[in-house]
Amino acid sequence: MAELVFLRRGEEVLRFTIDKPRVVLGRGDKCDVAVPDPEVSRQQVAITTTDAGAEAEDLSGKGIVVEGKKVTSAPLQDGADIALGQWRAIFRAKSSSVDEDATQIGQQTEVAEVGSDGPRITAQLRVRGQKETVHKLQVDSFTIGKDTSNDLVVNERYISSRHLKVTRSDNRFHLVDQQSTNGTWVGPVRVFEAEIPLFSTVKLGSTEIVFEPTSTSALTASSKGGTSYEGLIGTDGAMRALSEVIERVAPSTAAVAIFGESGTGKELVARAVHNRSTRAEKAFIPVNCAAISKELIESELCGHEKGAFTGAEKTHRGAFEEADGGTLFLDEIGELPLELQAKLLRALESGEIKRVGAARPMNVDVRIVAATNRDLLDEARKGRFREDLYYRLCVVPLNLPPLRNRKSDVPALAQHFLKLFSPKGAPVTMSQDALAKLANHSWPGNVRELRNVLHRALLMRRGHSVEAGDITFQNNPATAMPPPSASPMPAGPSPIDGQVYQPGRTLEDHLAALEKEIILQALKFHGNSKEKAGKELGIGRSTMFKRLKDWGLTTPGEE
Repeated sequence: MAELVFLRRGEEVLRFTIDKPRVVLGRGDKCDVAVPDPEVSRQQVAITTTDAGAEAEDLSGKGIVVEGKKVTSAPLQDGADIALGQWRAIFRAKSSSVDEDATQIGQQTEVAEVGSDGPRITAQLRVRGQKETVHKLQVDSFTIGKDTSNDLVVNERYISSRHLKVTRSDNRFHLVDQQSTNGTWVGPVRVFEAEIPLFSTVKLGSTEIVFEPTSTSALTASSKGGTSYEGLIGTDGAMRALSEVIERVAPSTAAVAIFGESGTGKELVARAVHNRSTRAEKAFIPVNCAAISKELIESELCGHEKGAFTGAEKTHRGAFEEADGGTLFLDEIGELPLELQAKLLRALESGEIKRVGAARPMNVDVRIVAATNRDLLDEARKGRFREDLYYRLCVVPLNLPPLRNRKSDVPALAQHFLKLFSPKGAPVTMSQDALAKLANHSWPGNVRELRNVLHRALLMRRGHSVEAGDITFQNNPATAMPPPSASPMPAGPSPIDGQVYQPGRTLEDHLAALEKEIILQALKFHGNSKEKAGKELGIGRSTMFKRLKDWGLTTPGEE
């Protein structure tokens, strides 16, 4: 699994595992990774990963810098560097926590005891010198040095013949420097004897040695204490009931509809249904119905023949064909156009689809899992969703509770994100005051908001612990500043008057408020013409509309 390593002023501050086909980086709180830098756009870059490779795509309209070159899109090779203001993101095609080519230190031993740090985790050493190697630990005591008699031989000029002895106890490691010439270093400190946890980095000469689990799944399983089910974390009664229902219905072929607010983890539930089904070895194809234009959505779902329309230069397999034998996840199903709902109903009932421009239909075997944050039955009563399709999709309805209704799961989720995204070699803890601040928040953005809050806190922290002051919540942009005065505007554009800084607000809040004020004044100056205001400010019409919609300043007709 690929990952992104985030650096700030050359220091690693965050690691993000790319666990879905498309992730978005930017300053906005709804991005998969929120980078609090004023030079970064709200949505700066999208990273798309497929079997063929990875690609970075500019979302800001200003271009992105990849490997020192300004581009609108670029393929990403292992080690590719993406500039993000004062930050950099390094793309790693393979997560550094797993290495199939690892060697072993010592003979394999059977260990299954549980210590004070929890269940014992299988560990490995990642040696970063002129080249990177991985060595799985099979013994509890070993030596490191240049001499061939050591358990781990590191042939580097600044390492002594017998440099370091390591003894393992549970999930911690006791280091004893063997009177080496150039010393053993943990961070900026030279140590002669020390105890370190997993994810610590020790430096010998110019070589770094990282103590880490053999896989992130081993750490995740041990740290959750049985609170995770297919990636769904929580011990709340509603989550336990949900996992029980998934376990019962997953082996069937019945269509499943997942209902829940944005950010509650509907795709995780869909993947759990797929992974627990008899189709687990086949493809899981997610499609966001709200992210595809009405003109292209039929082609995306059913495919098209070469020459079916302008731009169709070759035959395209749709999502139904890609998911044949597996599961098709239709996210935001409530956004599907009415005219396409009839074709979806036919595909569900007969198993037949027809590519755009094709003469004959084809049969597919697909299980449909749909998700929405809308009340589909109410939409059906209002004529915006087909009632027959509603009942066909809702054979098994699953309801996800919002995070505010299961606050007992907030500490477990917070610890999960903290361990998942903390820098390797620099374990980060969380103070009780910080946990209390998380518990008292209402979480309108649900688990997605919690994840982004933890991302931001990890980036902004000053030490090895996340404190209450490091945790900030992004205000609703609609209430970030009072509406502009009704006083007449000057004949031309003018600067913002008055005090910009307001105590108690983050830089993110200040920038959001300033952006809103500028756009509203530009609209007023141009007689409420979105096209003219957007052209002057250098933003697209869709971006302008999205901003106004987020602020509640659009009419039902415009929507």
